[in-house]
Amino acid sequence: MTKLSGQRAKIAAVFADADRGQREAIKLYASVQTEIDVLAVVPRGADVLEMFRQGPRPDVLVVDALLPDMSIFELLSGLSRLCLKDPPAVVVSLYTPSDALRSKLLTYGTDFFILKPYRLPALFEAAACVACDTPSVLERRARSHINWYLEVLHAPADADGTAYLRRMLFELVVHDELATADELCRVMAEESRTTPNSISKSIGRSIREIWRQSTPEYVALCEYFGESTDKPLSNMKLVKGLASRIRWELNL
Repeated sequence: MTKLSGQRAKIAAVFADADRGQREAIKLYASVQTEIDVLAVVPRGADVLEMFRQGPRPDVLVVDALLPDMSIFELLSGLSRLCLKDPPAVVVSLYTPSDALRSKLLTYGTDFFILKPYRLPALFEAAACVACDTPSVLERRARSHINWYLEVLHAPADADGTAYLRRMLFELVVHDELATADELCRVMAEESRTTPNSISKSIGRSIREIWRQSTPEYVALCEYFGESTDKPLSNMKLVKGLASRIRWELNL
């Protein structure tokens, strides 16, 4: 995916629209503007999913809510099941939605709506805006990186310790990289009506399970931290080290 730095790179986008005339109009406008690199303009949700499986993967997906082969919710669910480390920002074009539909689309991962009929400059401007590192996009990418690491490390999915670990990593990555594990345990304990020690022990159990699984990713993390794989990483070492690595990957 495109990294935005001092000199802003072009934003990579994929457009999906069932209407052939609209697809041609998008291609034509893409050829005369300079901000968006249009990787593909496709007619079906299946084409979108295949592109994200095979690459190249865009920064933003601009999709019409009405596709011929699947519902917009099936498409967004399919993207979620791919467990992408860097998922795209999502812009959905549609006629004025009900509050219930809007809420459901947001729950499924939509970042921005553009109402039809629209002008093409407005559509491309929406794609450019949501692809930039706004707080909402940063939070989404942070959650995706955290979930990806916990999955490849084989953290026990339903364990309380993994849920606490996920929350702690998110706070360190997005809100306060200088917070200590003890401070975060204390805050979570107050919210969960339990004790910091109980939370620390739950996280420790999840980390021991990660150590027992000893996936290549866990071994690589130990090497990255300069630690042996003979015993589990401490809560502090894994949480702070993994948060630091994710922040580096997100250019924070």
